[in-house]
Amino acid sequence: MAASSDILRIAAFQQIMRPAYLHHTMQQDALVLQTIHRKRHIQQKPMGQWDCVAPGGIAWLSVADGVASSPCADLASRSFLQVLHPERLATPLSARQLPALVRQARLNWRAQHLRPHTRGAACTLASLLYSDGQVCAVNSGDARIWRLRPQIDGGVQWLQLSRDHTVWQQMLDDGDAEAGQADAYASMYQGLLHCLVLDADEDPNEDCTEQEDWLHIWHGRAEPGDAYLLATDGLHSVLSDVQMQAIWGAANSPQEGLRALHSAFRRNGAQDDISVVLLHSGKHCKKFKSDSC
Repeated sequence: MAASSDILRIAAFQQIMRPAYLHHTMQQDALVLQTIHRKRHIQQKPMGQWDCVAPGGIAWLSVADGVASSPCADLASRSFLQVLHPERLATPLSARQLPALVRQARLNWRAQHLRPHTRGAACTLASLLYSDGQVCAVNSGDARIWRLRPQIDGGVQWLQLSRDHTVWQQMLDDGDAEAGQADAYASMYQGLLHCLVLDADEDPNEDCTEQEDWLHIWHGRAEPGDAYLLATDGLHSVLSDVQMQAIWGAANSPQEGLRALHSAFRRNGAQDDISVVLLHSGKHCKKFKSDSC
């Protein structure tokens, strides 16, 4: 993604839903920005912006969204990311290690946090590990990851690397519905089929190497100019793919595009908590006021 002369940069924002829609007082989203030889940064704030450099061309980024209908939703998202990400990334990881790390974290999370009062707590996850030009993206639930690749004609190709684990996506996959029919179906079809849940239904000795329904995995190699966007469903529940691509296309830099998405989210009602993380080359970076990460 970044040539040797470029800087690999991370930018992110987080916001709780507007008070007019407020049904909870805690941010149910959490995010992690982690780079080599530095302490992990877990964020769960009502409002925040972050901007930092990823030295050594290594970055591990995650967003999680506590399922509002489950108990301890804010704890679910934060605690899973605390288990998944080590306090400090002392040695480089291979991108291909990410699926195994998520599988093990799921087991450890249950062992450490499953209690009578937390049983059923659930969250979604999107996590991306970039290392030495190799990329792995995984997700569970409806948190998403996109790759944004510059084109020769000056446009940007958006490729969704994640897969929504929803009833609606399953209907699309089975040929029972078409993408243009989304508005004609009740919101119940957007319900989750899979996510991360604190329960005791899984056998810890079960073979986890086979394809799991709950975890979608994508592997690829970065090209110069690629950017990666991770988001909880607060973003794509109010902005369509077409809207996001148009907003991004009008921006002069990746960070300007990120700010424009944030502004559009607020204008469209901000009906859910949101966490968005951008990984991009710092070649066209414009510094903006942020919290340190």
